[in-house]
Amino acid sequence: MKPESHVNVIVVGGGAAGLAAAAAVEQAGLSCQLLEAQARLGGRIRTVPLRSGGVFDEGAQMVNGDMHAVLGLAARAGLHLSPVPRTGIGLCLAGKQTLRSEDLISASELHDLLEDQVVRWDSPGEVLRALRLKLEWWNTPWESPGEAGRGLRFLVEKRTAPKESLAAALRALLLEAEEHAMAYSHFSEILGAAPEDIHAQAVRDIFARYASERDDLEFQIAGGMIGIVDQLASDLRHRPRLSTPVECIRATGDRVEVFAAAEVRTADHVIVAVPPPAARRITFEMDNSHELAALLASFAAGAMIKTVLVFDRAFWRLKGLSGVALFADTPGLAVVDGSSDGPFPPRLIAFLGGPLARQWAVLSQEARQDLLLSRLSHAFGEDVRSYGEIAEAVWVDHPWSGGGYNATVRVGGNPDAVCRLADWSGRVRFAGAEVDDRFWGYVEGAIHSGRSVAQQISGRAAVDVICETGSPRTA
Repeated sequence: MKPESHVNVIVVGGGAAGLAAAAAVEQAGLSCQLLEAQARLGGRIRTVPLRSGGVFDEGAQMVNGDMHAVLGLAARAGLHLSPVPRTGIGLCLAGKQTLRSEDLISASELHDLLEDQVVRWDSPGEVLRALRLKLEWWNTPWESPGEAGRGLRFLVEKRTAPKESLAAALRALLLEAEEHAMAYSHFSEILGAAPEDIHAQAVRDIFARYASERDDLEFQIAGGMIGIVDQLASDLRHRPRLSTPVECIRATGDRVEVFAAAEVRTADHVIVAVPPPAARRITFEMDNSHELAALLASFAAGAMIKTVLVFDRAFWRLKGLSGVALFADTPGLAVVDGSSDGPFPPRLIAFLGGPLARQWAVLSQEARQDLLLSRLSHAFGEDVRSYGEIAEAVWVDHPWSGGGYNATVRVGGNPDAVCRLADWSGRVRFAGAEVDDRFWGYVEGAIHSGRSVAQQISGRAAVDVICETGSPRTA
């Protein structure tokens, strides 16, 4: 292997987290080399043009007004934020029933209920809180005969989902049948996996990592999220190396060796800024590597198929509909109005996450689209078949990201894997949307995580220099 020049920091991964980390490292006055396995930057951000005009964000797309890192980059780049249309009636499809979203439990209410339901049994305070809530319920169940009946059935029926799973926690909420089905579909979509396979404690921690009271579907970038990637990349002084998958990271003494593309590079520190399923492709040779392997193995990649349908008119609005729909009879399927306020035609965006995404992924594109149109016609009528353009992106078992939207801690994994990986110390550290403590799973979280780890390393590097030379580093 040919040895390369030594740098202060090597960043593995050219998504939002890696780009943000590399830029922050360089701004701190340290040398940095970013290595990306793919032939492009962006990771799970990928924007493609549509022949009907405008673009299709195949991956990450939406932001809200509290996502200041993304908004700041958009402002610097002169990118236009287009409000996501939300006027009209939202729908929930449950078999032959078409219900209004406002008549069912909301996503925020559902999240609040789950936060109360899921308990950390190693926390005395949480155990006492859970007992108090249970006592309150048992004192008042007869105020709702339906809930009381569901509670009795819950006690006597045989458990079918793992005790620590999200599915078991959802069942314990004692929701009405339609609301339970909607909740199951909601989580299948946003987590990209079956609730039976996801650790409930980890999901509760995800809610705690959303540092906003606002909806996450407020704005989209008119020219596509790729504009954020371009702005991050423009801040780099040293050109990233593309098509350079990392095979091995070896920490030895006061430096780290990174083996990639038949070359070995050395650095004082390495930031691994790829999703945990992708990080499992790398061999780590360092202290506590077995512990690290167990943490990475705790994550299961999500599965997602995202489809855009472009129309000559927003026919759903003429019917008083918002374009938002959630399907209980197709678990994991949700639709939003993805139109922009620019000159481009209106569109609907469909998201299919979880086991059905995996099942549909093996079908032909034509078969997938036929299935989707059949479902959407139940919500919006036959007008949905009169689209002008349709395009899709399949994020299932992706070689370099694992899948979409994110990787989530699985049943049987370490429920603290997120915070343990985020707090991993030493010369090799981890960053990414999956390990952020403010906006888990979002581009905002990826940027915040990358910058935070870079700041920690920059501070440590300065201390190392002072210890070695007796004086601070001068830029």
